[in-house]
Amino acid sequence: MTLHLEYMYQDPPCCPGEIPPALEGLSILSGGGDAHIYGTMMTPGRLPGERRPCVILLHGYPGYTSLFDIGQGLRRMGAVAVSISYRGCWGSEGQYTLSGIIEDAVAAAEWARTTETASTYGIDTGKMFFIGHSMGGFAAVNAMRRLPWICGAAVMAPYDFPSLFEKGDEESLKELLIQGADVLRLSSMKDLYEDAQYCLHAEFGLRHAAEELKDRNLYFIGAAKDDVAPAADMIGPLWRQLQLHETAAVQQFDMLEADHAFDETRLTVGAMIGQWMQAVLDAATP
Repeated sequence: MTLHLEYMYQDPPCCPGEIPPALEGLSILSGGGDAHIYGTMMTPGRLPGERRPCVILLHGYPGYTSLFDIGQGLRRMGAVAVSISYRGCWGSEGQYTLSGIIEDAVAAAEWARTTETASTYGIDTGKMFFIGHSMGGFAAVNAMRRLPWICGAAVMAPYDFPSLFEKGDEESLKELLIQGADVLRLSSMKDLYEDAQYCLHAEFGLRHAAEELKDRNLYFIGAAKDDVAPAADMIGPLWRQLQLHETAAVQQFDMLEADHAFDETRLTVGAMIGQWMQAVLDAATP
């Protein structure tokens, strides 16, 4: 399976006989079937019957910095891209919670893996990835812990908020939650904060994922100018544990001269993710 990395920066040609690229809205049940989460399905051009890798895009809190551009780049390379908005966020039904974004990521991946969805959109269910940024990186790592069939996760500047409790820096988390609350559907700020504490006690912090993910494909991308989720604090503890274990999995940690949103390096980070995905696909080829 080959991704066409050269199309990160240019449009691929439309070949005769191909099903053309397409974009359409989607609606997925999450939260035990109680709420619909909405999003976008982006499919690349493909031959009839051809199956392509699939990425599930997970935005941060509250989602001002989307991953739509990253998804478009990966779609040009030949991957199916699924972009979602969590419950209570950007028009999706239900209430927003921090534990709930993990459930929504799982729901999106399980939906994409169904026989009907995979057949309709040409998804290779053995080659599915999470791509997460900031709080979406937190969701990606924890969703991957629950889904052993996910091929890998690429995580950009993950926001490991449980680590703030562990360091006694709860005020930073409270400040961030308040800043993003205006565009979310919440039961209350008190409930959101209590859910954050639940995530701490449930050991959703990234450093607790090492044992479950030590033989899984993982790509961490940190931002050197990040003052929201410094890589040394948010990626470092998990990465150091992973480095103690010898594995055949494709695990990588790179740093970019960028801010938390990777504003200066969006094309670069998209290309880096595509290259890592290709390395994972190559490693899985006998």
